[in-house]
Order: sequence, then structure tokens, then C-alpha cells
Amino acid sequence: MSRSLATVGAAVAAACVTLASCGGSAVDPVAEASATSTTVSAASMPTTTLSAPTTSSTTTTTEPVEPGDCAISSVLQVGADSSEVQCLERHLGASGFFAGVPDAVFDDATRVAVREFQATMDPASGIVVDGIAGQQTAELLGLWVPPPPPEPDPSTCAGIGDAAVIDREFQRAWLCTDDAITHVFPVTTAWDQPDPGDYEVEQKDAEASSILTGSYSEMSNFVVFTYGKYQGARVGFHSVPIYPDGNYVQPLESVGTPELRGDSNGCIRALPADAQLVWDHLTFGDVVRVIS
Repeated sequence: MSRSLATVGAAVAAACVTLASCGGSAVDPVAEASATSTTVSAASMPTTTLSAPTTSSTTTTTEPVEPGDCAISSVLQVGADSSEVQCLERHLGASGFFAGVPDAVFDDATRVAVREFQATMDPASGIVVDGIAGQQTAELLGLWVPPPPPEPDPSTCAGIGDAAVIDREFQRAWLCTDDAITHVFPVTTAWDQPDPGDYEVEQKDAEASSILTGSYSEMSNFVVFTYGKYQGARVGFHSVPIYPDGNYVQPLESVGTPELRGDSNGCIRALPADAQLVWDHLTFGDVVRVIS
């Protein structure tokens, strides 16, 4: 009786997948297979099908850069580790100065990229080529935003009972009760008056008027605690004034913004609801403390 003998051989070679730092694609695997058989009779023989292994590819991409998609509000240098560093590297990369994969670590490669960016700036800008991403560098990249103000200091309420504190630097004020802060609210103030110090409430007018803006306006909940050092006019908390046509002298949403600091001639403008709270909270002789 005849017998059939078959020898099947196969060799498969697959290439490795390589990922580029900025959206590289995988190399296709190469597969080779060969098979030999000897047929002695017409009887069919079991067959083996050899196929190249399937390899899935992974592609990495750099997140697109859009103006204003992230921001920097602190000085960044070697050793910094934060999302702000990644923001910096992404935008340096988009400008052609950083070739690595953006991460949160400010290392020597980041420093070199910052220096190269700084070196392309107009010397008239006064920028220092030092590899440190401070406010000026971040502004040139369109990334700088002012850091948030610190939390109000509760110690400013110590020992003054029912009182109010004015923080002109950050265009805000707060009310105090039993040495604690009970309410923080935005205000619009003058640049340099009243001077820092402690004052006492001496007058309260439910309704008042003014022409200091150049036009007649009216305000409510006027709590007077001192007088202006230039014109001698009364200075105190009050609601944002209103012109006879019904318009406010400044948009209510602008109260508390640094851009409007100085719009007041000395008084402390507050939103209507906050001016009411100040009126209800303070009485004659209560302290108004100006800290900046």
C-alpha cells in the first residue's frame, strides 16, 4: 500500500512598530512564507495556510495649538513641573522652537527652546535671553494672564468688630464680624485715595448725588467714612451711580476689574446688592480699614 509524505516549512519575519514624537506612523510588517509538498497519489492531503501576523499600529499626534487654549501666570524655569510648562512647550513647538513631546517638565531642552525664542525678539523690547519664561516671554507668546489674587487675609478683621476692609490693589472689599470675614465683594476705586489706614463711619445717606464724573448721577446706600485729600468731597461706599437716562456710569460687570481701577474719584463703588449689604452691616463709629 502506498503512503504519502508531506513536509511543510514556513518562515515569518515581522518588522517592529516605530512611533515618532510628532505623529509618526507604524512601519508595515513584512511576511514571507514558503511551502513544499510531494503528491504520491490523487488522495487529498490536509493543507496548512500560513498567514503573516496582524500588527495594529498606534499613531501619536501633537494636540493642535489654538490661541488662548492655555495660559501661563507664573515664572517658569528649569525644575518647574506643571501644566503651564506643557502649555509653554506646545506653543514653542508650534512656533518651531521645541522639537520634543510637550510634557509638564521644564528641562534643559525647554530652556534651550525658550532661549532660542527669546533670541529672535527685537532687542528694543528689552527682553533678556536667559531661558526663563517670565511674564514678558509669555506675553510675546500670547500666553500670559495675571495670577489670581491671594485669598483675603482674615487677620485684617482682627480686633475691629463689625467692620469693612478695602483692598484697592485687587479691587475688592470684605465685611468683618467677630474677627472673621463674612462677605467678599468686588469694588471700583480710585488709584490713590483714601490712604491706607483705619477710618470710622460718620454719615449714612440712603440716597445721594454727584457731578464728579462730569455729569449728574445718583447713587444709593452711601456710607461715608472720610473725605477726599484733593477736593475734600465725601468718600464712602455706595452703589454704582446712575445717570438720569437710567444708564450706569460703568457696566456692572466691570466692577472689580483692574482695568476700571481709577474710574472712581475716591469713593468705593459696589454692585447694588453689595452696597445694600454694606449699608445694613455698618453703623456710626464702625471701622473701615483700607489695606492697599
